[in-house]
Amino acid sequence: MIARISTPAGKKRFRRACRGVPCLETLLPMEQALFGRSQPGRFYAGPSLAMDIGGPDVLAAGGANPEELASFLGFCGCRSLITDGPPPAGWSPAEPVYCFALAAGNRLPLPPTEESLWARLRLDTEPPAGALARFLYPDQTQQREDYYSALCTKRNRGLARVWALMDGETIAATVGAYAIWGGKAYLACGCAAESLRGRGVGGRLIASLGNTLAAEGLDVSLMCRPERVRFYQRLGMKQIGVLTRCQPNQIGKEN
Repeated sequence: MIARISTPAGKKRFRRACRGVPCLETLLPMEQALFGRSQPGRFYAGPSLAMDIGGPDVLAAGGANPEELASFLGFCGCRSLITDGPPPAGWSPAEPVYCFALAAGNRLPLPPTEESLWARLRLDTEPPAGALARFLYPDQTQQREDYYSALCTKRNRGLARVWALMDGETIAATVGAYAIWGGKAYLACGCAAESLRGRGVGGRLIASLGNTLAAEGLDVSLMCRPERVRFYQRLGMKQIGVLTRCQPNQIGKEN
């Protein structure tokens, strides 16, 4: 039975279901440990399921009865699920989500970029959370506020590290380790200003942060959509698995 985590046994089931699942084995346990008390409605466990419904995509490691899972997600109003398990009843795979990694102690070659442009940009290893939120979510007020709050909480506990390239006082590109937990680091929110895309600065920033984390003994991982696979392959990262983004069948028909 899928149930909200409210007991030590539920927490153990949650963490056990995450073990060995690419990316989610880092992200889900850290999020639950950090926000489980303040946001208890986010986290659920079954006999072999760990689930976080705190964002636009529900994240689930492990499996559950497809009918029960479909009923639960429908009750919660969920419309998208990223999982390593089978889709809920009445849901279908929408696209693969690829997982890449850089093992602790390894190093990525720094990709080529416009060296004059790179020299002009300044690396900020502790950019303000508010500026990052505005850069990443300029037109999405709720996501901007949620990002700001979560990042501040994680930084205060040493569980996140975000870098930005600055062009004067303006953020030009950013990437961050938004979950540092159990000897692993999960990268997300790699983004460059539109005028700089395709010029190599974003890739070099990602490689630089990944190398720094790996040199500290952390296994680094990230998730990406199909159109970004070649980008991470060119960086030299190793594919370690594939998750699936699922949607209710009626959404597929609408699209």
